Amino acid sequence: MKANFRIGLLIAVLMIVWTALSSKVAADSPTFGNQKAKIDQLKKVVDVSGTVTDQFGPIIGATVAVKGTGTGVITDVDGNFKLKIPVNATVIVSYIGYKNKEFQYKGESNLQIQLTENVQELQEVQVIAYGSQKKVTVTGALSSIGNDELMKSPVASMANALTGKITGLSSVQSSGQPGSDDATLYVRGVGSLSTSLSQPLMLVDGVERSFFQLDPNEVESITVLKDASATAVFGVRGANGVILVTTKRGTSGKAKISFSTTYAVQMPSRIPKFANSYDYVTAYVNAQRHDGVAESELAFSSDIIEKFHANNDPIVYPSTDWTDMLIRKSALQTQHNFNISGGSEKVRYFASLGVFTQDGLFKTFNNGNDKGFSYNRYNYRINMDIDVTKTTSMQINLGGYLNDKQEPNYNNGTYTSLEYLFRDVYSAVPFAGPGIVNGKWVITDQNLFSVGNYSDGLNSYYGKGYNNRAQNVLNFDFQLEQKLYFFIKGAYNSGVTITKRREGRANRYEALYDSSRELILRKTQDYQKLGYNESTSQTRDWYLEAALDYKRDFGKHHVSGLAMYNQTMTYYPNSPTEFIGIPRA
Repeated sequence: MKANFRIGLLIAVLMIVWTALSSKVAADSPTFGNQKAKIDQLKKVVDVSGTVTDQFGPIIGATVAVKGTGTGVITDVDGNFKLKIPVNATVIVSYIGYKNKEFQYKGESNLQIQLTENVQELQEVQVIAYGSQKKVTVTGALSSIGNDELMKSPVASMANALTGKITGLSSVQSSGQPGSDDATLYVRGVGSLSTSLSQPLMLVDGVERSFFQLDPNEVESITVLKDASATAVFGVRGANGVILVTTKRGTSGKAKISFSTTYAVQMPSRIPKFANSYDYVTAYVNAQRHDGVAESELAFSSDIIEKFHANNDPIVYPSTDWTDMLIRKSALQTQHNFNISGGSEKVRYFASLGVFTQDGLFKTFNNGNDKGFSYNRYNYRINMDIDVTKTTSMQINLGGYLNDKQEPNYNNGTYTSLEYLFRDVYSAVPFAGPGIVNGKWVITDQNLFSVGNYSDGLNSYYGKGYNNRAQNVLNFDFQLEQKLYFFIKGAYNSGVTITKRREGRANRYEALYDSSRELILRKTQDYQKLGYNESTSQTRDWYLEAALDYKRDFGKHHVSGLAMYNQTMTYYPNSPTEFIGIPRA
């Protein structure tokens, strides 16, 4: 065993000696010396001055930066700059409209850097009023957004997807109701005496129609024209700006299949916190005292106030948080899309099918009459491009959507916006009733307090039925284009809306004590089964457009001209409505 220990010790000593000799040899070797010199040189920082120019002279505002660090400067009015740069570091010089220049710094004290124009970027086309134009020739004020940015916002309405993404475009959303949350858009503010006259003109693939309910997966880009030079061709219709929406088209090649699905959770951004019954009645009585009301005439006696303070009789003397009882913590929203694109050199296609679902934030109860808020939308689109000859092309677009919106029949159908339902819930007093007790709608004894008319949070919609609106919108476009000569375009839009109203009533009870102090529930309203009423409205219009288009390049010069005629034919301008009513039994 001692022999083994000695052998092990000897091996360890030999390894230590070998390591020391190897390190010395490596340090003395030329390779190690070069690496050490490079490291020392890399640590050296030089004060560098220089100039950034192009073929015409100095560039003002070019960025000169050291890659991988936060160090950088901007060139002055003469294109000059000063910067501390480590030797062998990578320097990047950039400026809008020019190609980035990247090089390794060798230790020079002065740098002369010349940038070249990014010709490809300047030659890219930009969607304008009619057709497209090279970016370098665009003079009007406009902004564009692509599909990637639109898809980042999981919203039901495309109007809300533009919020904060385009300069000069503002949006005002007044409702979050499923299926009715479209925002109002303004380009550079309100330019008329009323907001209704300040809406921008909206065109989808060159035809006037709304794009709010389109599936964002169908959209290629959105361009907003802002000033007079950009919107002049639209005349007075473009006075408040123009929004151009371009849908996706297929490209030649193998079929590309895409499927996407998203799940989102909707939550109230803020719900006010309301006073409980004791705090409410105390403040109410104190206000009456300040107004000189006698103690005997106060709305709440000291005995009732004490019962609210004790909070041991939640049915007759309730303290209900109506927002907690009626508003959900969250609601689910989903969006699914399947699309395919491709084609040959002569025929190209893009087809898309989308499904969107959205639930509401208001709770419903099992009373046989109610259904809550919900919205379902089904989008479809087929875009085809056909090259009839080498100079003749044809475009066929077929798109549209079907939707189904459901909402409670709040306040007997007299209210048409969700904001009124929130108003009623927020204005309901906490002592108006305990809400649902053992499956029954219970309110407080109306003779118990003398505070005037008041109602609980359920009174607006509980048991009153629901409304259902089904809508079918169809858009068809056809365009025939002869290159360098003319093109003809026709479009057809139609929409049918069917609204079904089911109105009823639920049993309602009043909680009170009888003469022997027994709690009883006295019925104040009888159940009424749902009635039925249906109305139908429709819209239909045609659009015709013909134009002579001329584009020609003469060396470095580009000449283009456009002469156009368009006409719109609208049917049912007053949106006729037919009613079918079935009386309740």
